[in-house]
This record gives sequence, structure tokens and C-alpha cells, in this order.
Amino acid sequence: MKNVFGNKNRIGIPNLQDLLDAVPADQKVACLPTPEALVLYAGDKELGRIPLDGLADVSLIDDSSVQKHYTLSRILTIGPLVLLFPKKTFHEAYRLCIQWKDSEGGFNFTYIRIATRTMANHMLSAVQRVLTPEGRKKLAQTTPKTIEWEAITEKQQRQLSAETSPFITCGNCTVEFRKTDLPPGGKCPVCGKRFNNDAGKDRWWK
Repeated sequence: MKNVFGNKNRIGIPNLQDLLDAVPADQKVACLPTPEALVLYAGDKELGRIPLDGLADVSLIDDSSVQKHYTLSRILTIGPLVLLFPKKTFHEAYRLCIQWKDSEGGFNFTYIRIATRTMANHMLSAVQRVLTPEGRKKLAQTTPKTIEWEAITEKQQRQLSAETSPFITCGNCTVEFRKTDLPPGGKCPVCGKRFNNDAGKDRWWK
């Protein structure tokens, strides 16, 4: 039987899509590329992995909708014209669709719910990059650096990260950004939280 990488499971063991569907609507799912797989997290809990060797395609589905409301106050104010001028509420909703093959040759579709367009575009770009040979090569080159990085003390890591790294990772949603791609204000475009700046020197958001 297939495990979390596939669609069939042993009795009582949920598959990857089941785990994704069970994540509360107000909780974000992170998709982090590694040299071997796309690792999916909900908070600090790992939900499963999609092997990079099996990736076939990725696309974005727009589930956004506009709801019409006919409130009593508007009916009393404009009467039958309320049918022509209803109050509208726009609801943003997106899904990232990842197509991939598992180790047994089974073809899978995995859908990740995403609340905002900014976060959807960022996740789509991150997965699209690892679909290319150049993107995978660059990702693989980060592995030795990661091992060397872990041998440095936490204080040194913060200082070096702030002073030399062109990237910054949000401590709240764990999404990594290139500093030059971020808008002014020092806030994460995904979750809206302010980035920490322990070194106090590299205030790139000014």
C-alpha cells in the first residue's frame, strides 16, 4: 500500500491530501523545497513530502469568489434597485496544484489551500524553480553550506545572516525571501508580521 506519498493507505492512516484538507482554514501551509523533496508543514508539524524526482507540473487555481448581499438597510433605502446594486464581498482563495509520481509509479494530484494572491504567487514560484535543472542544482549546492552553518553558534548565525545573507526568513510563517524583492516597511508579504532584525545594522526596508 502507498504511504503519505500516494493516494492509497492502510486503514486508519491518512494520506497527504487528507492531512492537507484537515488543516484549519486559518492556518497556513508552508511548502519548503529541499534537495530531495518538497516538505509540507502546518505550523511546526510536518505533513508529508513530495519527492523532487517525481515532480511533473505545478499550477495555480483561483477559487476566489464575489458574494452579493441584499441588506435590509439597502432595501429600505433604494427599494427594488437593490437588485441592481447589491453589496459585494470579495473572498480570496487559491489552490496550488502539484502533479507528481510516487515511487510506485502512481500519478498524484496534491492541492494546497492558500489564502492570498501574494502567498500563492510566492509558493508557485518556489515550486517552479525546482522543476528546472538549474533550480535543482542551486538547491543541491545549499546542502554543504547548511551543514557548515549548523556548526556555528546561534548568535553568530544571527549576525552573519543579517550582515551578509541576501535572503531573510520570516520567523512566523517560515517563508524565505530575497531582501531585494521585498516591499518597504519590514513586514512579511505572506503573513504580515514584522521581520526580526537582531543585528540592527541591515535595515534593508528603509
